[in-house]
Amino acid sequence: MQKKVIMASLGLGVPLLLISCLLLLITFIASSDDDNDCAVTTETSSNVVTSADMNKNAKTIYQFLRTNKDVKATPQAAAGILGVWQFESQLNPSVKNTGGSGATGLAQWMSNRYDNLMSFAAKNNKKWNSLDAQLNFMVYEMAHGYQGAKHIFKETSAHQAAYDWLMEYEGMRNNPEQWFLEKGPSGQPGRYPLADHWLAKLGDTDPGTSDGLATASDDTTGSSCDATSENDGDILKTAKGWLGYFYYVQTHPSSDLGKDLKNPNKSGGTDCSGFVWLVLNKAGYKVPANMGWFTGTMASDATGPHHYLKAIDKNEAKAGDIVIVNQGEGSGNNGHTAILTEDWYGNQTRIIESGGTGKSINIAQFGTAFSSLLSGETTFARAIKAK
Repeated sequence: MQKKVIMASLGLGVPLLLISCLLLLITFIASSDDDNDCAVTTETSSNVVTSADMNKNAKTIYQFLRTNKDVKATPQAAAGILGVWQFESQLNPSVKNTGGSGATGLAQWMSNRYDNLMSFAAKNNKKWNSLDAQLNFMVYEMAHGYQGAKHIFKETSAHQAAYDWLMEYEGMRNNPEQWFLEKGPSGQPGRYPLADHWLAKLGDTDPGTSDGLATASDDTTGSSCDATSENDGDILKTAKGWLGYFYYVQTHPSSDLGKDLKNPNKSGGTDCSGFVWLVLNKAGYKVPANMGWFTGTMASDATGPHHYLKAIDKNEAKAGDIVIVNQGEGSGNNGHTAILTEDWYGNQTRIIESGGTGKSINIAQFGTAFSSLLSGETTFARAIKAK
């Protein structure tokens, strides 16, 4: 995949410059003195910068995502997509990067996808830089090459929706240094806080009526960037906070994690069981001292003495629970473990892991991440809270 400095990529390996986000932010701030309709508001509770135009566009996009017959997005999915798009384009369908990339519109389409957008708009007698054209083009793409991303519309976590949209619709899986999930390159809010912002602001509105949308006023002082979905307990919140960090190494614990394992050095190394240990330790659950387990002993404890984990039936496994698969004793490459990011429903269930399909902490499907071990013994377990 082609890579450039300060950029993201958008589907099919096409690069996407994000520097336009910073330029747009400067543009909005500069124009606020001259045009009250574009007045910039910084919500002190979230440090999210918005404008009147951005709020108006966000409501229109949210309504479309929630009500379009081919989308029917959950509130969390709509908010997650809004968070990604605000980071990239400030929700301005007319924005075009002039620095050479030509990245254009809400999703900063470029190259062949830009050409497809223009052709789609012309064929349907729509202005290419209208929300109508670009939102319907997104629906068109979902039926022509991006069908696998449709599951995102059913997400019940704004963070998960934002992450999956970035990975599956915008093709960023292999560029974790440019995900900017929590913070942007200059410290501005990343995609997760922006998604939380829109969920807090628009999540309780009725998308089916204009009156419902009107209740989402520009007063967002009640928004919170710490909001998580009901299924995102302390385990998932901790795990997702480390997405894109740590490198994989089978050492317990790696010396470069530092001495404070509740606040480990995120540039340090860990393996799959070490990552689960770090998450549980940070979130306040029982763990053996000094990362003293591996997948074999994790499964043995879950099915036996229950010092740290308690085995559960797969039909009971929910987001935040742990899945362990072992061949033989489970040592080395003969075992793998991860945390479920959603309720278990088979091999397509998404998990968060160290190793498996990525070089850093990543989210993948169980069947892909555990593919070499599927003939082994699978244990589902629930962590035991420390008293």
